[in-house]
Amino acid sequence: MYKFLLTLVVAITICVPSIANAGFGTGIGITFPVSGSGSSVPNTNCNYAAIQFDNIIQELTVEKRNGTLFMELKVTNSGDLPYSVSHRDGQLYDFVITDKNGEKLWQWSDNMVFTQALTSSSIDAHSFVVYKVELDSKIFHKIKDSAILVTAYMLDTSYKLSTKVPTWTAANGTPIFIHGGIILGN
Repeated sequence: MYKFLLTLVVAITICVPSIANAGFGTGIGITFPVSGSGSSVPNTNCNYAAIQFDNIIQELTVEKRNGTLFMELKVTNSGDLPYSVSHRDGQLYDFVITDKNGEKLWQWSDNMVFTQALTSSSIDAHSFVVYKVELDSKIFHKIKDSAILVTAYMLDTSYKLSTKVPTWTAANGTPIFIHGGIILGN
């Protein structure tokens, strides 16, 4: 019996190294913070989007400050010739705020009256125009929990620009991180 156990232990000892496998490699760890901590602070105080087509650059900036939403559409002509747009009426631009389903919550041009005549707007070469809109804090307070996107555009053009409405994080929250790793080698 003793001889049988000794033979079994020796056989297992010899076979185990051939089953086990070792190798060399390296790993890279990546950590992303996805929430803040501490008191109520803006997660994003200002959001931005931009698009360029030909020599025209459109930039949308949306900033939440003291309960008021400030929106700005900047249109830049980087070309050597003036950029002209023909309009169906006196309205040159618009801003729209929508909810998560794309339903309109607010539109700058609602309840406004514009000249009912064909007009045109022009941006000189190497120049820009800025259209600014301020959403009153009382109106913004009514829609802020549902507001997701701000869309701005020059009328009678093919391009619309959208960005998220700035949000706030909860007070005294525990920071949340996403951690992942990449293993290279065996």
